[in-house]
Amino acid sequence: MLLALFVSACSSKADSPSASGESDAPSSGSSGSAAAPSAELPPVKLTYYFPQGELQKDYASVEEAVNQYIQPKLNATVKFMPVVFGDYEQKLNTIVSSGENFDIGWTSNWMFNYESNAEKGAFQDLGELLPKYGADFMKSLPESVIEGSKTSKGKLMAIPNYQVAAKAFGFVIQKEYLEKYNFDVNSIKSFEDLEPFLEVIKKNEPDAIPYFSLGNSFSAIAHGYAGIDNTYYKKGDPDYKLIQLESVPEYMTHTQMLYDWFNKGYIPKDVATANFDETLKTGKIVSYVDWTLQPGGEANIFSHNGGHEVVFVPLTQPEFSGVQPTMTFISRTSKNPERAMMFLNLMNTDSKLFNLMAYGIEGKHYDKVGANTIKLKPEGGYAPDVGWAMGNVIIGYLKEGQPEDTWQKTIELNNTAFVPDIFGFSFDPSGVKTEIANLDAVFKEYDDAVKSGSVDPAVYLPKMVNALKKAGSEKVLQERQKQLDEWLKSKGKK
Repeated sequence: MLLALFVSACSSKADSPSASGESDAPSSGSSGSAAAPSAELPPVKLTYYFPQGELQKDYASVEEAVNQYIQPKLNATVKFMPVVFGDYEQKLNTIVSSGENFDIGWTSNWMFNYESNAEKGAFQDLGELLPKYGADFMKSLPESVIEGSKTSKGKLMAIPNYQVAAKAFGFVIQKEYLEKYNFDVNSIKSFEDLEPFLEVIKKNEPDAIPYFSLGNSFSAIAHGYAGIDNTYYKKGDPDYKLIQLESVPEYMTHTQMLYDWFNKGYIPKDVATANFDETLKTGKIVSYVDWTLQPGGEANIFSHNGGHEVVFVPLTQPEFSGVQPTMTFISRTSKNPERAMMFLNLMNTDSKLFNLMAYGIEGKHYDKVGANTIKLKPEGGYAPDVGWAMGNVIIGYLKEGQPEDTWQKTIELNNTAFVPDIFGFSFDPSGVKTEIANLDAVFKEYDDAVKSGSVDPAVYLPKMVNALKKAGSEKVLQERQKQLDEWLKSKGKK
C-alpha cells in the first residue's frame, strides 16, 4: 500500500490535460474560489494534519508562501502539522480521542479508516458545506467520484484527493538487470514466470535483493476472485458468496511459493521486519509487487529507489478501485469548517496552491525543466512527494521522466477500468466492532511473517486462519454477506 505513495503532480500556468472527448474529466488550472471576498471575512487560523514518508527540513518557507497566497483570497492562514506515515494513525486517534481542536486531516480506507472514524463522529458532514463553499471542486469532478466518497450510510464526510482510481497489479523490476541478462518481460504472466529471472540475479548479483515481498502480494483478481475492500467472491458466482481470502487453496499455494523463494535466498532474511522504503532507497531491490501500476509511475519510483530506472509488468487488467484510498476531512472539532472548506476548494482547483503544497517553491525546492515538468531538489529541504494525499494531482506538475500525457492517461484509465459488480457497496462495521478489533490483533501477530514468505505457511497459515475464526472472522463475514445481499437486492442484482 505504501507504494501507492507516488502519484505526483502540473503547473499553475499550464492547463492540465483532459481525456479527449471526456466530459467527466476533472478540470484544471487556477480557479476562482467559492469563498467570499477576503475583506468580508474575519481572519482565521487553520490547522492541517497530513502524512509524509519522512519529515522535511523546510516546512517554514513553504507554509509562509502558502499563507501569503491564500490570505488575500480567504483571509485565512494554515498551520502545517505533518506526521510520518508510521505514526499517523496513532497520532490522529489520540488527537480525535482527546477532543483537540483542529481543522483538516487526511483519511483513507487503509489508514485512519474513513468509514469507522466517520461512524464515531470524528468528521464534519460535508453534505451542505461542499456545495456551498466547494462548488468549484464539485464541478471539476465526475459525479461518480463524489458519490464514491460517501460512507455506507450515504453521508459525505470527506472529499477525495483525485488521482489514479484504478488498480493494476503487477511487478516493478529494475530495467538495468532486465537488459543485462536479456530477460523478456513479455514472458512474465505470473509469479512463476519471474522465478528464472530471480535465479539469475541470485547467482550473479551477490549485493542485490532479487525480490522483496512487500505486504500482501496475493492478488485475488489474478486468482479468479472479484470484489473490493475485503469483500471477495468467486468471479461469475451468481450468489456472490463471500470468502475469507486466507482460507482459499490459492492463498496457501501462493504463500508456499514465497516460502520457497525465501529459502532459495531470493527474499532477504529480514524481510518481515525490514523497512521497505529505507531498503528501496539503497537501490538494491531488483523486483517487488505493486498494487497500483499507474501512468507515469515509473518516474516516481526512480526518485525513491536510488535513481534506478524500472519497468512495470502488469499481471492483471486495471480494475476501478474508487477514491476512498486517499481523502481529506474537516474535523468535527473545527471552529471554522466553512473556511476550511474554502481552503480545500482552492487547493483542489488552483494549481499554484496545490503545487506549493506538493512541491514547495520553484528554484528552492525544485526547478522547472519543461513547461509543465519539474525536477525535485532532494537537498532543497522540501520534497515530501505525497501530492496524492493533498489534493487533485491532475492539476499539478509532472515530474522529470513522466510523459506529457500522464494525466490524460490517468483520466482515461479511471474512466475505462473494469468496475466490479459490487462497486458502490460499502460495509458498515458498527455491528461487529469488537470482532474487527480482535481480527486486527490477529493480523498484526501473523500477517508480516506469513505474507512475506519468511515462515512455513503449512504451519503458520492454519494457525492464522484458526486464530481469525476465534477472533470472529466468520461473524464478520456473515455480516458482510447480509449487508451485501441487501445492497444487491436494492440494486436489482440479486
